[in-house]
Amino acid sequence: MRPASSVISVQTNFSAIVRFLYFALPCLFLISACKRDTNGDLLFEVPYPVVNFVIPAGVPSFQTFVISQNSVPTGLVEAMRVANVTADDIDVYGGLRARVVSLSGEDFSEIERIELRACPVGTAFGCDQASIVFSQSDLYRRRQQSVDLSPQLLNFKNLFLGNDNVRIELVFQPGITTSQTIEARLEWAGAAFGNVD
Repeated sequence: MRPASSVISVQTNFSAIVRFLYFALPCLFLISACKRDTNGDLLFEVPYPVVNFVIPAGVPSFQTFVISQNSVPTGLVEAMRVANVTADDIDVYGGLRARVVSLSGEDFSEIERIELRACPVGTAFGCDQASIVFSQSDLYRRRQQSVDLSPQLLNFKNLFLGNDNVRIELVFQPGITTSQTIEARLEWAGAAFGNVD
C-alpha cells in the first residue's frame, strides 16, 4: 500500500498542473487570436514635418477647433525613388502612426476626439468626415499628455499619388468648454503597402 504522504504529493502536483493549464490555455488562445493582420508588404514610410500649434482656452464643446495646413508636400515621388518602387507596386497608401503631444504640461482631458484629415488643396469648406487619416475618441477626462491616434482603413493612394501637395487638418472636438491653453505638437507618418489581398 502507498504511503499517505506520497498520495498527497501526487494530488498536490496534479492540482498544480490543472491550475496551470486552466490559466495557460486561455492565454495561449488569446495570444493566437490577437495576431495582427498584415496589410501586405510595407514598401516605404513617409515622415511628415512636425506641426507645433496652440489650442486656446474658451473653445465650446459644440464647436470643433481646426489647425489646418493648406499645402503639405506629399513626399511620395522622392520616397518611391529611394525605395525603388513604382506607382503600380503600391496598393494602399495611408496613415502609419500619429501622435499629439502637450509641450506645456497640460493634458488633453477636456478634449473628446482628435482627427487628422487629408484632402485636396483648395477643397471648399475644408476636409470632411470622409477624409480622416487618423482619429482617437473617448479622450474626455483622461489625463493624457500624449495621445496616439489610430490609423483609419481608408486608402489615400489616389489623393497622395495624384497631388504634389495636400491639405491637412487636425480637428479637435472638446468634451467641455476648454479652460486652459495647450501648446502642443503633431508628429505623424504615412506608409505605402504592396501585395495587399
